[in-house]
Amino acid sequence: MLTIKTIKGIDAEMVSFRRGEFIIEELRKYIKKNKIDAALITSGIGSFDICKIHIIEHADLPPKDKYINIEGPVEIGSLLGSVAGGEPHIHVTVKDVNGDKVYVGHLEPGSRCCYRVEMGLIVLKGVRTKRVTDSKTGLIDIEMEEWKDA
Repeated sequence: MLTIKTIKGIDAEMVSFRRGEFIIEELRKYIKKNKIDAALITSGIGSFDICKIHIIEHADLPPKDKYINIEGPVEIGSLLGSVAGGEPHIHVTVKDVNGDKVYVGHLEPGSRCCYRVEMGLIVLKGVRTKRVTDSKTGLIDIEMEEWKDA
């Protein structure tokens, strides 16, 4: 287990995406522009008209993903995640309104805001992290990096 503590406090922000914006792509731009390395995505609500997710196919190693694309009205029941090394990792619970199915999975690029998507972002100031892939298991982990003031 790895525990990450902020050394310079936190910033709490609400990020609101507008109709037609791609969530992951716009969030990456925001993270880069604001030099955010580590954060917690604490909540999220809204709707998609395109939702792309992946889910795990089995519990064996190495991991294998199954990709699901949903088009049409999609309601977000929950959106949570983290940012490490400046890269967002978001999980969602969504309902395909037309197909009357609920999905839980990892949000992928290409997911587009229908009316509005809002998320809470807690930025961990003074923290540097990176995501690394374990060569034996194929699992992606977070590692701390030494903090250096710019």
